[in-house]
Amino acid sequence: MKVLLAYPHWIETRASLEDIAVVPMGLWYVAAVLAEHGFEVTVRNWSDKGGRPGEVAEELREMRPDVVGFSVLQANRLGAMELARLARRTLPDCAVVFGGVAATFLWDFFLRACPELDYIVRGEGEMTMLELVQALASGNPDPSAIAGLAWRSNGAPTANPDRPRITDLDSLPNPSHHFAFHHLSLTRGCPGRCRFCGSPAFWGSRVRFHSASYFVDQIQAQVERGQRFFYFSDDTFTLDRDRAMEVCRLILERGLDIEFNAISRVNLVDKELLTAMRRAGCIQISFGVESASPEIRQRLGKNIRDTDIERAFAMAAAVGILARAYIIYGNPGETWEHIQANMDLMDRIRPLVTHFFVLALYPGTALFDDFAAQGTVDDALWMQPVEDIKYYETDPSLPVERVREYGRTMKDHYYAALPDYARSVELDPDPSLAPYQADFLARLGGTFEHGDYANNEAIPGKDALAADLYNQAARLYPDATAFMGLGRVLARYGHVGEAEKILREGLEHFPGHPDMRLGLAVTLMNQSRFDKALPVLDGHPDTSRTAPLILACRSKLGI
Repeated sequence: MKVLLAYPHWIETRASLEDIAVVPMGLWYVAAVLAEHGFEVTVRNWSDKGGRPGEVAEELREMRPDVVGFSVLQANRLGAMELARLARRTLPDCAVVFGGVAATFLWDFFLRACPELDYIVRGEGEMTMLELVQALASGNPDPSAIAGLAWRSNGAPTANPDRPRITDLDSLPNPSHHFAFHHLSLTRGCPGRCRFCGSPAFWGSRVRFHSASYFVDQIQAQVERGQRFFYFSDDTFTLDRDRAMEVCRLILERGLDIEFNAISRVNLVDKELLTAMRRAGCIQISFGVESASPEIRQRLGKNIRDTDIERAFAMAAAVGILARAYIIYGNPGETWEHIQANMDLMDRIRPLVTHFFVLALYPGTALFDDFAAQGTVDDALWMQPVEDIKYYETDPSLPVERVREYGRTMKDHYYAALPDYARSVELDPDPSLAPYQADFLARLGGTFEHGDYANNEAIPGKDALAADLYNQAARLYPDATAFMGLGRVLARYGHVGEAEKILREGLEHFPGHPDMRLGLAVTLMNQSRFDKALPVLDGHPDTSRTAPLILACRSKLGI
């Protein structure tokens, strides 16, 4: 029996695809379980197929799966329903299955609104999906016998009893043995009770863990495929401090040359742990700050203190980890005083990346339950072409224009202050951290010069800031990115002599670095010093890039 698992397209367009355009981790686990039991499984990322149904239909005809399963989040619920209809038209005999967070909490809606849908896997999906596929393969399925399944009984949506959650996560097949991906998780669940988050309801109150060795085995298998960058996408990677430390130890012990981003809480990190994470490859960590107001945080169920926030951001930057802040606005009872407090807090913690979110109500969260208790939720709501319900839309005391002004004010303040934040990073004086800190500063410089911040006109003096960061990095510890970046900025602003000096200094540390040699050669050519550029190019191994430059030098020199 053939099974296709797919991630449908979402509703709204967005500037950043970092989080939304990735196949959810759960699909890889479900696929691995099915593969280990002898089923032919294919995973497809159709998140970019909105408006391109013909391509999806062609893939369906080519694969001819017996079962098509869609991973459904709030953002792609309409896309999933559209593809369910397409699958039914293209392959009338295939079984159509939904799973995922939105399917779990909106199972009744989907079974009533989408007649092409046959089954919904609620909650943790591995064993429920396996039993369903096995039952379908038998030719005589009895959906009433499968825990965790929702289906139609006599035409009416019905849900079987919940399936007990898997207690031993290491008992699951390692999906890295079957598939390539770069989002990983050490844990399932979070002990927090944030009222805007659906994790507690989806995963349950008890957090479960993979062993450190299972988790690092996943990383190693992907490294052997050529993958070097990973997202550790746990709700809180550092929840079990000893286990997180063991992960870092194993990464280093096995010589895995990787980089990763992680998520944590400000009250669950310390200097020793962050240092171990940085040495193991962590370059970025995200913290949910949510609000500077203890009152607002209490309403959101976020139990952290300002001292925790300030300490976590300072420690992360000190060891060379870029700390991201998540700020939520449009909260219950929010005023301009709260917004000013947010800006004051940003000035104290100096986050180098901040994401601002408008508070939204998602099924499965405590805030949504409060909203639903008012009796205003019906199927028509979920058929609207919007991804979520903004809290301010339910609260007359928060006019939409005021909430938008909250966001504009905080963002304007943040981007105007960001260069000062970057220049004021206080690094730990431990000399063994210097290579990691230099890498951190060089990456930060690149963000302002040609990365995410380069085209943001609200940030003043980006090139000068980049040059300062590159220079600081190069003086702290020899870093190839820093030398190249500084040389590039200097040359762009006509300081070719200084650029040449920096690049030659860099080549003393990295004599075989091809991009640095190329940068020096171009700098010399821009000074019409073709006789000096030619030997630099002759020593460059990449003939595809250097050949036209060599020809230009020889032509200028008449040889």
